[in-house]
Amino acid sequence: MTRAAVADGGTRREGSPTGPAWEAADLPKDPENRFVRDIVHLHSTMDFRDLPQHLSGAPLYHRHDERDDLIILTVTDDQLPLRYLNGIMGFRLVQYLRLGWISPQLVYRRAVFRETVTHPPGVQNIHTISLCTRTGRIRGYISLACTADRLPLPLDHPRRYRFSTETAHRIDLLGQFAAPGLGTHQVFEIKRFVRDLHMPQGRIAERVPWHLLLGLGRTMVDLGDQVRVVFGDAKEHVALRHFRLTGFDLQVPRGTTPNLPESDLMAPIYRQDVVAVPFVAPVPPDLGDYMDLIRGHLDGRPDLLSLKDMVTSMNARKVASRRQARQHAEQLGKGGTSDHRE
Repeated sequence: MTRAAVADGGTRREGSPTGPAWEAADLPKDPENRFVRDIVHLHSTMDFRDLPQHLSGAPLYHRHDERDDLIILTVTDDQLPLRYLNGIMGFRLVQYLRLGWISPQLVYRRAVFRETVTHPPGVQNIHTISLCTRTGRIRGYISLACTADRLPLPLDHPRRYRFSTETAHRIDLLGQFAAPGLGTHQVFEIKRFVRDLHMPQGRIAERVPWHLLLGLGRTMVDLGDQVRVVFGDAKEHVALRHFRLTGFDLQVPRGTTPNLPESDLMAPIYRQDVVAVPFVAPVPPDLGDYMDLIRGHLDGRPDLLSLKDMVTSMNARKVASRRQARQHAEQLGKGGTSDHRE
């Protein structure tokens, strides 16, 4: 599930201006509140500055932005030593607890201290992390979650793994993309697009989401055929806007009523006035062009200095891409051939 707290400044749960109940200073320190607060404190003080030196192999993506005091890494599950993987999964848990999107009662009853991830042979989850080089804190995170299918199955296979977005919305997002040579090991769910909610507001906080999207997008480009379709759910004017800007031609099914059973840690996420909608899209062939624009903005390229400059250039790129696609389709419809490349 894609819950982009990062894109709207990390807002609190709707209707709760003071945050989750367990954060209230005047509440009795009963075992449940104490446990949750201790978990939050533990993960909020972890230092990840040495993570790059402890990875197994070269990261899929690495960027050190000295102006923003950030290192951005994209890695797979098995590249992370267990202690660092636990820390990253703890960061995910804490941000969603602060947003009120995970049940603190279940966290206490089940002694949860971090989220968990697993993967089958042949495919892994992909994590993009933004680290502060001064404090060692994680400043932002986004991931591509893989299937649980041990062998790649056709996307319209009746027994393929159903991802969390599909389960919550009771919808099949992937069957429409079934095609020879495309299996469940090539589709990924975008999850946990989130920024550190205790990060001070300002220029760097505004740039963290773009650092994350650049790391994730460049990884998709570099992996090529290994990542063909992405999907998830997100709020219309938050993460969906970011994904559209970066070239994804999103399909957004309407009319779903997502929910999860009370036994699910994530059940509270769908008890909001504004609920996430599902989306799905093939990875665009010109994704690298959009990533170049983000990189130019982050690097301070003269024509992309402001966020407005970058967004304008992205929209222009999308218009040009659609025009080229129409011309290509028209040429093929007239019986012609084309060697057009995006």
